[in-house]
Amino acid sequence: MYKRMDVLLEGPDDERFFDAVIRAILEKQYDYVQTWLYAGEKTERTKNYLRSIRAMGADSLFLKDINRSPCVTAIKKATEKRYKKVVDPATVTIVIPEIESWYLAGLDDGSCKTLGLSKLPHTDDITKEHFEKMMPAKAVRIDFMIEILKKFSVETAMRKNKSFAYLMKKLRGRFEKA
Repeated sequence: MYKRMDVLLEGPDDERFFDAVIRAILEKQYDYVQTWLYAGEKTERTKNYLRSIRAMGADSLFLKDINRSPCVTAIKKATEKRYKKVVDPATVTIVIPEIESWYLAGLDDGSCKTLGLSKLPHTDDITKEHFEKMMPAKAVRIDFMIEILKKFSVETAMRKNKSFAYLMKKLRGRFEKA
């Protein structure tokens, strides 16, 4: 039976991370994996996309940064409200606080040193602004992110970031049921 997964991502940094770290995991279980970048789209267009996913019977995953929201519940409710019950709340996974924290979570101490970063015991509080302050002075953001992904370890990231670990457990649980 043909299985499709649609993954909604905020923007290009999220897509770069997804393609390097998560896509291969999903492609082991799905015949087709499609991404959709929703941050630059009008809400109605994303709602239509979500409706089409539902109509096809495809699985979906909706990743959203918590940013400055007070809690996961609040950001999930705001997402549901924005997409007027078109999004299935069970498919929404919140990145805490932002995707940059997931990038850094996958670096062990040796990789941090190689990239000119301090050791990072956990990344649950790393924001985009923290990430940019931590970058070596002459680093170009996108190039630096690509270098991080070359050294990325899923197991290390699961130990260092709770929201990344939650997603990996959620995906593994979904696969075990299949």
